[in-house]
Amino acid sequence: MKKTLSLALGLVLVALIAVWVAFSPARVITEVQLNGDLERLKPADIEQMVSPYVGQSFWRIDLERLHADILHLDWVYKVKVKRRWPNKLILEITEQKPVVRWGDDGLLNQEGDIFYPYNIEPFQRMVVLDGEAIQSRALLQKLTAFQNAFSTLGWTIDAMTAQADGVWRIHFLSGATVLLDNEDWQGKLDRFIRAYPKTNPDLRKFAHVFDLRYSNGFVIKQKTPQSRPASE
Repeated sequence: MKKTLSLALGLVLVALIAVWVAFSPARVITEVQLNGDLERLKPADIEQMVSPYVGQSFWRIDLERLHADILHLDWVYKVKVKRRWPNKLILEITEQKPVVRWGDDGLLNQEGDIFYPYNIEPFQRMVVLDGEAIQSRALLQKLTAFQNAFSTLGWTIDAMTAQADGVWRIHFLSGATVLLDNEDWQGKLDRFIRAYPKTNPDLRKFAHVFDLRYSNGFVIKQKTPQSRPASE
């Protein structure tokens, strides 16, 4: 009986020691694994952000705070932070993928979310969207719809603004501008796309603004004589 009791106590003691070793605060983070297809994020910036967490307790490390810290880095869109026994941190980072510019100093990602990296100089040639920030996703969808429609005319959008009065001001690489409002915008746009190739070539030659806001047609505003090239 005594031997059985001693054996049982010994097994309990071994189990307690094993649990203490496994969950001991002395168990610390010594390795960081970074996963993700990164183009613009600098490894040095990530290392600087993560380094204060290396050496912290495996069990007590504040993963939520580390997650928030990494999200503050330029070009981080999403991040997952995980622990892996016995001493590893795993970071899975998804970079921002800019598709258009937003105003003077922002960019829009593929989801229509605005972000403000430190330097947007490399993206000056991107299409520029502008409007209320809360409308950014809807504006990106509208831009796609408008570009698909105008591409049938060979026109390329280089800027679009959603004005406070509900009018879209769409500017093209050619220098032309289209004005379109929200009321039956699809019908007005379709009518213009069909009618434009049939308009007088001389009228199109000096066209500057195409105002599509009318229910029964559109207005073409021509360049002033002073703004026309001398050869014309």
